Amino acid sequence: MIRRLFGGRAFAATLAAALAASVGGCVTRAPLTDAYDGPEALPEPLAERYELELEPVDGVTDAVRERRDFVVREVVLPKRESVDGMPPIEEVRFEYYDVGDEVTPAIMVLPIANGNMLVSRYFARYFASRGWAALVIDHARDPMDDLLDDPERIIRQNIIDYRRILDWIDRQPEIDSVGIFGLSFGGMAAVMLAALDERVDAIVAAMAGGDLPYLMVNTSYRAVARQIHRSLRKTGMSREGLKERLDELIASDPLVFAPYVDAEEVLLVMTRTDMIVPFEAQERLRAELGEPETLFLPTGHRTSVFYFPLLRSSAYDFFERQFSASR
Repeated sequence: MIRRLFGGRAFAATLAAALAASVGGCVTRAPLTDAYDGPEALPEPLAERYELELEPVDGVTDAVRERRDFVVREVVLPKRESVDGMPPIEEVRFEYYDVGDEVTPAIMVLPIANGNMLVSRYFARYFASRGWAALVIDHARDPMDDLLDDPERIIRQNIIDYRRILDWIDRQPEIDSVGIFGLSFGGMAAVMLAALDERVDAIVAAMAGGDLPYLMVNTSYRAVARQIHRSLRKTGMSREGLKERLDELIASDPLVFAPYVDAEEVLLVMTRTDMIVPFEAQERLRAELGEPETLFLPTGHRTSVFYFPLLRSSAYDFFERQFSASR
């Protein structure tokens, strides 16, 4: 899988960086802080911004792949035109890893920024092979491609899409618990989703940060960094000035939602040498969440791939603990 993700030269460079990281550090784990005294109550005005009442739909389902332990089905929730002043709703597609009729938890695997399903499928297959249903959300395009045009709309639309999928899960009789697994952009969405929706029983958020304006003007992620560079050149703004402008545009930030998430139901995975989601942004999110249980990797964003086997087993163990405690 690693070669398929990175290709020849990039694979060699990533391998070298990972080996250097393994020499310079090790994986460490911190438990939930003893000082944590629970989440704050979600304010109604904040919750209402992400509510959208729709008639229940079952979606169109097709079996696309069969494996020994599960069947992968493609589910399509139809789009809806604008009605009575409500904004139009886009079509939502996801893969459902169906493990049979027995009652089981389900793990929603939220996509990384560029929507690469290869990464999501890697984790979904693992959860399904352990007997749990899983869902892989399909992003037809990279939401980061035009992030500076209307960042708030993009973030809010993602959350609404994910809540539509939770509505679908709610109607599946074989699913009794829901976990959210998110990497990077997906991890940030997982935090916001956990604050907004009580149907989420636990989350694992890896390489997720807070203060999106700071993250956007400091990331090395090419799709965003190029937009930032073009904007600075076109407007003559400083980076600080652009950050202040983004502060005005973005209301949906993981830091806003973090105090309303129960830290006892969160596992964070942080990457110490990350240049895509700077470690400072990850630290801020951890602090706002109340210092939940955390796995620290001695890697950057891309080099974390060499710890994916550890990440998936750690996520499974954490979810299993949470689901067992809630039954």
